[in-house]
Amino acid sequence: MKFDLSSIELSKNDIKRNLKLPEYPSKELAEFMGIMFGDGFANYYPYQHKYLLEIAGDSRFDKDFLKNYAKNLINDLFNLEPSFYLSKTRNSMNLRIISKGLITYLFRIGFKNGKKGQIEVPFWISSNRDLMLSFLKGIADTDCSIHFRENKYPIITFGSISKPLVSDVFNVLKKEQFELNNFYKETRFDRRTNKNYTIYKIRLNGHKNLKNWMKLISFRNSRHLNKIKLGPLGFEPRS
Repeated sequence: MKFDLSSIELSKNDIKRNLKLPEYPSKELAEFMGIMFGDGFANYYPYQHKYLLEIAGDSRFDKDFLKNYAKNLINDLFNLEPSFYLSKTRNSMNLRIISKGLITYLFRIGFKNGKKGQIEVPFWISSNRDLMLSFLKGIADTDCSIHFRENKYPIITFGSISKPLVSDVFNVLKKEQFELNNFYKETRFDRRTNKNYTIYKIRLNGHKNLKNWMKLISFRNSRHLNKIKLGPLGFEPRS
């Protein structure tokens, strides 16, 4: 498969920075899409003539992942150097890129403009097992959590407001022999809008699931890896 890039226009700044747009699918590109589907955002603001991409994180726990791993992945894929914004009032940080060519390219290969809402995995990823596992790695580092009960019992959780996305992830995990029940939904209250909303969640319980996860998908984000290494009292995955 080859992406059709013929109609993508580059800005003068894209040309100056020698922007690179991959013509073919790859594990690295699928992983980046997973990161974007997890905590990424891209939009075009016509009144400012600005194409903006952001990846959000917690400055206490995600700084190393964003400023090192994600930055290097972006540089390798697109030959771009992102900038970073740290909030002065909250524990938040954002990786940022302004690029007409890159954002247009991401829309072309399956990322959604603006609020993501009900999204599903692009077919070029979901139709290929290796690419889908790489996509899950990106999702895992940005939108999954892992914690341990007091008896060191591991639980990996993934949640999204997008039912199609959660369904896609659930079906892949089932095919890969993870032990899990059907995904479920929770109703939450958003104080900003004074409205309820629904989030769909997947939960992987137990050492067998964790061992399979680390073998097939794993994590790149140290916030997860440190928990796995230490657990509440010191933890090593069981056989």
